[in-house]
Amino acid sequence: MIEKERRVPEIIMQLQALLRRMPEMEPGREKAASELNKRKAGFIGEQKLDYYLGFLEEKKYRIFHGLRLSNGKQFFQMDTLLLTKRFVLILEVKNWNGTIIFEPEFHQLIRIHNEKEEAFHDPISQAEHQSRQLKKWLSANGFPDIPIEFAVIISSPSTIIKSPSKQTSTKVLHAHRLLSKLTSIEKSYQNDILSEKEIKKLSRILLKNHIDREVDIIKYFSLNPDTLFTGVHCPQCGSLPMIYHWGQWKCPVCKTTSDTAHHQAVEDYFYLIKPTLTNAEFRKFTHLTSVFSASRLLAQMNLQQGGEKKNRYYIKP
Repeated sequence: MIEKERRVPEIIMQLQALLRRMPEMEPGREKAASELNKRKAGFIGEQKLDYYLGFLEEKKYRIFHGLRLSNGKQFFQMDTLLLTKRFVLILEVKNWNGTIIFEPEFHQLIRIHNEKEEAFHDPISQAEHQSRQLKKWLSANGFPDIPIEFAVIISSPSTIIKSPSKQTSTKVLHAHRLLSKLTSIEKSYQNDILSEKEIKKLSRILLKNHIDREVDIIKYFSLNPDTLFTGVHCPQCGSLPMIYHWGQWKCPVCKTTSDTAHHQAVEDYFYLIKPTLTNAEFRKFTHLTSVFSASRLLAQMNLQQGGEKKNRYYIKP
């Protein structure tokens, strides 16, 4: 049973919006594009895992994707968490190509791909840290001491895994070996730790305590928001800006017309600037002049609203 669906991370949406609005020669654009590619690769790796998770018994497993919890001031996030009555399994998913070499002595990982050698944080240590934090969180919330297992999943079957330590092979596996790993773990835990009532309660509290990560993407890349392109993009050719005339957006380049092209602009504003939008801010960002037209277009988007009359504002979904 999937308790928390996997969804595209918001930072991917923010980076896509940023690259739509960032000038080609803007310092930081290359870094933003690289970050987007890395984030997309990670998400694709997590999606590959979902195929194998689909074979699990729904009544036995409760699945949480992208769960982010807090232990006081510190947050910890798990790519995927499998909850059963007998144990918990944390899955740290990596979408790496080439050859990866685990160096347990220095707790790092070396990747060799396209004749390039790179060093990464040891994902085993990452998963260990998550398991310790989850154990602490469960104790703080009054739940029994349930066994917590973890595994690092390498999503690409063509990735070559090397390590001088035999222990690595028990914690690192290709995605297609997940079901076999679960069978092995299940044999180790024969008794229920959580009752049906407790596992339902734990599922509910995990979801209630999940906290989405919020990133000020402009600050993250040290950008001046005034340098970003404003206006409405053409959904056909991508040109900027479209012109609003007689109730429609029209592209001056390819002549495409649209009733809803401003939706993308509003999303970009929410992802890049702030989570609320006034009529005046909408008009400035989309190059509209009519207060009436702006009000009508915003109302048609069915956004949650706050404030009254002149102080009305629209809230990011």
